[in-house]
Amino acid sequence: MIQLTEETRENWCVVAVRGRADAEAADELERALTAAVQKSPQVAADFAALDYISSAGLRAVIQAARAAQSRKVGFVVCSPTAPVKKVFDMSGLHHIIQIVGALPC
Repeated sequence: MIQLTEETRENWCVVAVRGRADAEAADELERALTAAVQKSPQVAADFAALDYISSAGLRAVIQAARAAQSRKVGFVVCSPTAPVKKVFDMSGLHHIIQIVGALPC
């Protein structure tokens, strides 16, 4: 199960993600992140409360990052938990998606 909340801080749209970004939740995650990209100049995906991310969840983040790139919107993943950061590191996505330790706003 995944819980998504969105708030605006300064020029950032922060999408806070809680729970599990697995195959069941990936479409919902992608919709939330790409919707944020459509309406904000900068998007931060806050993964501080994300317990797990599967390959389907990674795909959702990649799709949102691509949408951000095509619209010239800033996109970062913030504060990933240790298990989630490990998945990003193992997949090599930390080389193509900006991951920061704390929210930029």
